Amino acid sequence: MAITTLVVLAHALLGILFVAALIGRWIVLGLSERATELSSMKTLTAAAGPFERMVIVVPMFVLLFGLGAAFMQGRSVLGPLTGGSVDWLFVSLLLFLSPLPLVPLVFLPRGRVFEASLATAVASGGITPELRAAWRDPVVRAAHVYELASVTLVLILMLTKPF
Repeated sequence: MAITTLVVLAHALLGILFVAALIGRWIVLGLSERATELSSMKTLTAAAGPFERMVIVVPMFVLLFGLGAAFMQGRSVLGPLTGGSVDWLFVSLLLFLSPLPLVPLVFLPRGRVFEASLATAVASGGITPELRAAWRDPVVRAAHVYELASVTLVLILMLTKPF
């Protein structure tokens, strides 16, 4: 029983760390986008790096400990796929995994465009219109909103367990 409690606690704490990293990244990148000097923009972009690494790494552990906790509690995470019913755990798993396609479809290619725009701005010595446009990419913005919204919905489902 004690090990199950520790796994559940680790899952919860890692989930909190993940949400904090998402919000921290959002805040720092928002400040960077609004910077008026290239040096400030570069510094703030670099400061977002640790948050970005946490957003990449921590979810794997959240998933691992969440699946472990469910298994240790005798819960089926696959619900209707294994003859069970749709419950908050199955929906949470789908929501948690749903942003994964955004990585190869949005974040990686648009990140390369941003990096190229930043390099051009550094070479020119100032913030360029291309760099401003890369910061304001509506597809990236929508992907980040979806990412945070899906994690928020998972958190709500885990706290309320409505079905």
